[in-house]
Amino acid sequence: MELRATAQQIDAISRRYADIYGFERSTDWLVLKLQEEVGELVQAYLAKTGRQRERGHTQEEIDRRFSLELADALGMLLALAEATGVDIEQAVDDKWLVWDRRVSQRAGERDAPASD
Repeated sequence: MELRATAQQIDAISRRYADIYGFERSTDWLVLKLQEEVGELVQAYLAKTGRQRERGHTQEEIDRRFSLELADALGMLLALAEATGVDIEQAVDDKWLVWDRRVSQRAGERDAPASD
């Protein structure tokens, strides 16, 4: 998984953005920015699912905006992980990927021959 490298790259871009625009990029700011991006993602989702007023965008434009808003939310989440010292790859493994191992282990137990 290359999530950690991506998180580091996005974190560096976020730090440069703060330097260019002259604001303090604290973890507090990152959490608030994440919330902002999730709000924009919800707006894009509403447009994608036809539950927002028509704004004259093509379906292709709507789909593109949705994908970019997903990337924004993910980017801010990764920047937050990096800024707070969270090894996001390990955290994803501990929280999500462990389920694959558990399911595989259980399947293996069911397929194992009975011992005498």
